[in-house]
Amino acid sequence: MKKYFLGGIIICIILLIIINNRTPFFQQDGGGWSVGYGESMEYPKKINVKENAIYSIEKLKTQNDSTVFLADPFFVKEKDTFYLFFEHKKTKTNGDVGLLTSTDGKNYQYRGTVLTQKFHLSYPQVFKYRNDFYMVPESKQANAVLLYKAHHFPYDWRVCDTLIPNVQLKDPSIYVSDSLNIMVASDANLNMYVYQADSLLGKWKLNKKPIAMMGTEARAGGRFFADKKGLILPVQNCTDGYGYGLSLYRFSFKDGSYTVKRESPFFLKANTQIKEFSGGMHQLDIQQLDANHYYYVYDGNRLKSDSKNLNVRGPLKWAFIDFKNWILN
Repeated sequence: MKKYFLGGIIICIILLIIINNRTPFFQQDGGGWSVGYGESMEYPKKINVKENAIYSIEKLKTQNDSTVFLADPFFVKEKDTFYLFFEHKKTKTNGDVGLLTSTDGKNYQYRGTVLTQKFHLSYPQVFKYRNDFYMVPESKQANAVLLYKAHHFPYDWRVCDTLIPNVQLKDPSIYVSDSLNIMVASDANLNMYVYQADSLLGKWKLNKKPIAMMGTEARAGGRFFADKKGLILPVQNCTDGYGYGLSLYRFSFKDGSYTVKRESPFFLKANTQIKEFSGGMHQLDIQQLDANHYYYVYDGNRLKSDSKNLNVRGPLKWAFIDFKNWILN
C-alpha cells in the first residue's frame, strides 16, 4: 500500500512540474497597457519592437488624467489620415472606445471617446465595407455580438445589427469579402468558435466544424490578414499569464470547412528590455496599405514589480483544457 501511495505522490509531483514548466504557478502582475506601431516594406517575418514608436499610458494620461490603460488597437487609413481605435479604460468606468489620429502614421493625437455604452466595450475592430465604416467590438456584457455603423466617421457610432444574439463571446474577429465571410470568437471555457455568413448583414451561423481551437491559445488577438495562401490570424497565448504573447495561425477555407495551422509561435511576447511591454503583448493589427507598404499596431503591458503571486486555478484549468484538446484532436 505504501508503495502505491508513494508512486501516486511521485506521479503528482511530476505532473505539477510539467504543468508549472508550461504555465507557471507563480506569475507576475501586469500594470498599465500601451500601444506601439511601425511599418515595413513586406509582411514582417518578425517585428523589432525596440525600434518602433510607442504611445504610452503616460502620454495619454497627460490628456486624460483618469486613464487606467489603452489597449486592443485597431486602425484604418482613410485618405491621408490614420485612425487608431482602442479600448480606453478610465477610473471607475467600463471600457470605452477611444481614438488617436495621425497624418503621418508616426505622431498621434488623442481625439477623445467615440463610443460609450452602459456595458464594457473593448477590441474595437473597425473596417470599411461598401463605402461605409463598421465596428465589431467585444460586447460580451450585452450578451450579443453587436455591429455598429458610423454615421459621421469617425464619430456617431450606432448599433445597426445583432450579428450573434444570446451569447457571451470574447474578442470577435471578422473577415468579410465577396467570397468569404467568417468570424471567430471565444467563450469563457477557452473555446474558439467559427461562424460564417453569406454577407456582413446576413445570418451568421456556426461552421459545421464549430470549434477551431481550445486552451491557452484559443482567443483572437487581432484582425485577419488575407494573402495568397489564405488568412492569418493573431492568437493570444496565455501560458505565462493573461496577455503574455501571441502567435500567428493560418486559416485555410475550402468547401465550407477549414484547416488551422500554427505558423509563427510567439510572434510577439513580453520583452523585459522595453518597460512598456515587459509584462506581455496580446494584440496585433497588420494591414497592407499599398504594394510595398505594410503598417501595424500592437499593444503590451508592463510589470508592476519583480514580485510574483501564486495562481493555482489558472494553470490547472489551462493544462486540463489543453490536454482535452490534444485528446480530441
